[in-house]
Amino acid sequence: MPSYEVGETFELDRGPVTTVQLVMYAGASGDFNRIHYDLPFAQEAGLGGVIAHGMLTMGFAGQLLTNWAGPRAFVKAISARFVSSVRPGDTVRLRGTVTAIEPVAGASIVSVDFTGAVQDREVISGAAKMAFPA
Repeated sequence: MPSYEVGETFELDRGPVTTVQLVMYAGASGDFNRIHYDLPFAQEAGLGGVIAHGMLTMGFAGQLLTNWAGPRAFVKAISARFVSSVRPGDTVRLRGTVTAIEPVAGASIVSVDFTGAVQDREVISGAAKMAFPA
């Protein structure tokens, strides 16, 4: 269970991302854009190769939050900006930082900023509010 201290940080590594994972995510999400699984198509589109779905990367951020928060809490709100593409073979290192704690009736709302990077290249940044019922 997290300590709920402002400034507390926590991390999660996800990867390496695989092409099979991208195809499976396409099936689960219904996003069959060929840039996510068809190498020649992605290259012709000027992407230099296949890229992961942005929402798969967002899912990694959600896992960072829920792994840290544990089963008693839930994601109340989450938003993100996709900064750079994630590719097969990449490992995304995610890091969250508690920025605020707000007690509300029967719960605590914990604000978290998060980032994700592949080596030194940022790929996602965002914020979330986690609800911890009393």
